[in-house]
Amino acid sequence: MNKRLIIAIVVLVLSSFACSLQNIEMRTIETQEVVIAESLPDNNNETELVFQMSGGKFMLNPGAQGLVNGTITYNVEQWEPEFTRSNNTYKITQVDPFRLSGIPSGDVVNRWEFGLTTALPLNISVTGGASENEFNFSGLQISQLAITQGASETDIRFDVPNPIVMKDFTFKTGASSADIYGLINANFERMSMSAGAGDYKLDFSGTLTHDVYVEIKAGVSNMSITIPSSMKVVVNNTGAISNINTTGTWMLTDNTYTTLNEGYTLTIDLNMAVGNVNLKQQ
Repeated sequence: MNKRLIIAIVVLVLSSFACSLQNIEMRTIETQEVVIAESLPDNNNETELVFQMSGGKFMLNPGAQGLVNGTITYNVEQWEPEFTRSNNTYKITQVDPFRLSGIPSGDVVNRWEFGLTTALPLNISVTGGASENEFNFSGLQISQLAITQGASETDIRFDVPNPIVMKDFTFKTGASSADIYGLINANFERMSMSAGAGDYKLDFSGTLTHDVYVEIKAGVSNMSITIPSSMKVVVNNTGAISNINTTGTWMLTDNTYTTLNEGYTLTIDLNMAVGNVNLKQQ
């Protein structure tokens, strides 16, 4: 097929798609506030918490009186939240943020602010579109954690150790910025991070009580990885990136950076093609 014809068809399809979006209006309404006060389940079994928001401001903190306490404030008609509850599952969902159904008009409000229980094990799943996030998981009993986002700014904290072992921590994000503090305090066995272009700070503060594996895949990014000076760390550069700067004492063999400590090991497989990486001991 003629190359100019192919380009013309692509332009026509994209123009039609843009016009169709303009005809779909997500109407803003008077600001609504929904109060959440979910009680604890009638047992102490692991409970699944699922949060799916369309995009906005999202805050999670420890210290709910029940299972989940807090508020949702929104002013887009299609963003009215839905709630699903069984004894050990609780879900709060809005329109799927990755299925574009329209463009909101006017000033948009979508703010979620929740406290979560520290009284029982939690399997937490968070999905969000373009968002600004502050997640403080300090002191929560987390067995699994999965966070999936579009373009976002995210601050995640584990200021004290998770009292149970987290099997998996998954973090997926688009072109974003994210700061994650106290990762070893999360007490996970395995972490998987997939990120688009952006700026990322990973602070592995805490004390290892078992071997830990981390896999990081990122686009064109600036990546800062900070680890305690006493921790045994192995960083395998599995991507094409060559601009890796180190602070502290590291031994370089082929494409592997190793600290000169003994004990349990933090192993990081780093796969980046372009960008900057700073490995810091402190």
